[in-house]
Amino acid sequence: MQIKGIHTLDNQDFIDQSTALIADVISSSIKKRGECIIGLSGGSTPKPIYEALGKMELPWDKVKIFLVDERYISADDTESNQRLLKDTLLSSAAIPKEHIYFPNTALPLSQCIEEYARNLQVIITDHLPDLVILGMGEDGHIASLFPPVSELALGDQALIIHTTTDAFAIHDRISVSLNLLGASDQQLFLLRGEKKKKVWESMLKSKEGDSRWPAKRIIEGERVTVVWG
Repeated sequence: MQIKGIHTLDNQDFIDQSTALIADVISSSIKKRGECIIGLSGGSTPKPIYEALGKMELPWDKVKIFLVDERYISADDTESNQRLLKDTLLSSAAIPKEHIYFPNTALPLSQCIEEYARNLQVIITDHLPDLVILGMGEDGHIASLFPPVSELALGDQALIIHTTTDAFAIHDRISVSLNLLGASDQQLFLLRGEKKKKVWESMLKSKEGDSRWPAKRIIEGERVTVVWG
């Protein structure tokens, strides 16, 4: 297990360090392969990072993005991850429309999941994601994989799954599987606050597996970075 930890001094440093890491992956992936595929998470923590990233002069026409999870609500809802990205990264970064992969939450849930899985399969056929950006909830969840994580989410039979939670107001969620997150070339965790630090430390000390702590599957990889704020 090799985890690179970056401890920031203040809020701006947290944004700057995180943005620089993402920009470096974009640049190096495009130089190496001609494109970059990134999985993005929602939430308040990455919001200013997406805003800053979108204003950088990068070859956005060669970047493809997808959501690692989404709430099953209208795409225009203020709680939607799609809305977050449209208001931040996509308000400045000229990523071609055909390179943006979001679940169509206007469809019935089962159709939404099936369509998103088909679309996502297209972009990862030749190459798995170069980077996925993740957070961690105080219950240990990542993406929308809430403990105890189901066998379907842990296995390799499904790319996109339906998950539920009673811990938040929006019950139904859409999430990529744990295997895809773990198979990405690099993973970046953005964690802020003492509560998140305690949760992370509890996970590292725990003998329970990835059903309880899905991030354990991720940190088995060799290219995991955690930025602490």
